Amino acid sequence: MELGTADANPGDDGEKTPLDAPLDEFLGDKAKTEDPETGERSGAYASQLATTVPKWIDWTRDHGVEYLEDLDSQTIGRWAQYLNRRVKAHDADSGITRASAWTYYNLVSAYLTYCREWEFLDENPAKAAVVKNAMPDRPSGGSKDQQFWSPSQRQTLLQYVDERAHAAIDENGSDATTEVRDRALCYLLGYSGIRGAEVLSHPATDRDGRNGAPWSALDLEAATISIYGKSQEWEQAPLTDKPIPALERWRDVLDPATDAWPLFPTSHRPSLWNALRDQLEQRGHDDIDKLLDPYDDVLNAYCEYDCVPPALTTPGGRTLLKRLSKSADVDTSDDSKDYLTLHGARRGAGEMYYREEGASAAQRALRHADPSTTSEMYSHIEASELSEVGSDVFSNE
Repeated sequence: MELGTADANPGDDGEKTPLDAPLDEFLGDKAKTEDPETGERSGAYASQLATTVPKWIDWTRDHGVEYLEDLDSQTIGRWAQYLNRRVKAHDADSGITRASAWTYYNLVSAYLTYCREWEFLDENPAKAAVVKNAMPDRPSGGSKDQQFWSPSQRQTLLQYVDERAHAAIDENGSDATTEVRDRALCYLLGYSGIRGAEVLSHPATDRDGRNGAPWSALDLEAATISIYGKSQEWEQAPLTDKPIPALERWRDVLDPATDAWPLFPTSHRPSLWNALRDQLEQRGHDDIDKLLDPYDDVLNAYCEYDCVPPALTTPGGRTLLKRLSKSADVDTSDDSKDYLTLHGARRGAGEMYYREEGASAAQRALRHADPSTTSEMYSHIEASELSEVGSDVFSNE
């Protein structure tokens, strides 16, 4: 991409950045694949962006703003008002639904977030209250009310946990357990479509299969994980290749004593020490304080006495995602929650299967026994696709 005046930070030399200067690289970054010779890109999300963002740029130019540095919340607010008018004119040729309006807003906001991350903007003006207040009411009911990790949200979170883990490794080496664990967990949740309760520990039960998936459940060569599903049976879930490097690095750092260790032990030190004392006590050990006194690192003590640390719990996983979502500055303005949820990761992964490979692939990836469950979860996609079909059906009228 040739950025021209955008090569420098905004304002460095008085030159301004055209609205579309970062667009080509942004679209390339969001594409599923890109042919190096033809430049042809694939991926439903990238295709939506490639259609919507240029139209927004044309609208913005027509309304007197040509440069990123001149964008402000009032400009975006006027565009939001324009979307609202189109929603109110839904019976006219130019009308759109509320869901479509919010889809356009989210796509444009993703572009502006990218511009902020690359320092073409100081902030994303689409996030201002005046803009959201100008938008139509969010659609209610149906699957759109549920959170789905979008590709943009997933990439924002994973980029942050990547950088966080790398910085911790550079500083602490193999002692960077928490940061490397968190990265592996986010990758696993983001791409596998598993439920949080299938890999983390449920605090209300110690039943096998609900106390944290062990390392023995993981088959990195086959890219699968064995989990105790909602069916109350053991199931094989696909990992994809995406989380494997993060999981391999995590295994090297953790160095579990046995495959019975949980994939994601808690990092809460009091819980680790208390669980170790309980296990030693159950084995009949006396003077446990004397046994543990030589150990500063609790995981070393677990290795020495062949004990198994407790897994991170589902409430702990939710708390972790809240903290990481905030630190990563993930845009959750269009979600019912203000952070990325455990189940939102599952829905987001399934949505990619659904959009790219269809309902059958999504059903198999999410391990839904009833196809209607998948259909209900992604009804918003089916409705959108049927709308496009209908447009073709009635194209001659």
